[in-house]
Formats: sequence, structure tokens, C-alpha cells
Amino acid sequence: MELTTFYVVIVSMSFIMTYYTFKSKSLWPAVIFHAVSNVYIQKILPELTIKNEGTEHWLGENGIMFAIVTCVFGIYFWRKAIKEKL
Repeated sequence: MELTTFYVVIVSMSFIMTYYTFKSKSLWPAVIFHAVSNVYIQKILPELTIKNEGTEHWLGENGIMFAIVTCVFGIYFWRKAIKEKL
């Protein structure tokens, strides 16, 4: 399960970071996006969530919710890039 959600996150984030890289013609937006994403998902958000039994598959870096959110944004930026013909 964790490997599947990890792959979904990686592919989805690649669409987001690629969009901003091509749009800005710089690698820095992708670098900053990746760094901020790591800080939030590994350091800030785990401290803000309550650990209940059965929630380990939903939260965190390999959680289902992170995969769903990044997938939605990945599809959005993919479609946006197609419309803009980047």
C-alpha cells in the first residue's frame, strides 16, 4: 500500500514541478516546492495530527490523503500545461 501511494505522489508531484520549471525556465521553483513539501509532510503536519489506531495508512508521507491531494493537483497542472501548450 505504501509503495503504491508513494508512486502516486512522485508522479503527481512531477507534473506540478515540471509545470513550474517550464513556466519559469528555472529549476528553482521545483527545488523550493520539493523542500517545502518535505518540511510540511515530515516535520510540521505529523505534529498537528492525532494518532489514532488505523490512521497510519491515511496520514504522513506515504499516506492515502497525501496521494489523493497531490494526484488532484497533478492532474490540474497537467491539464493546465496542455491548454497552455508548454
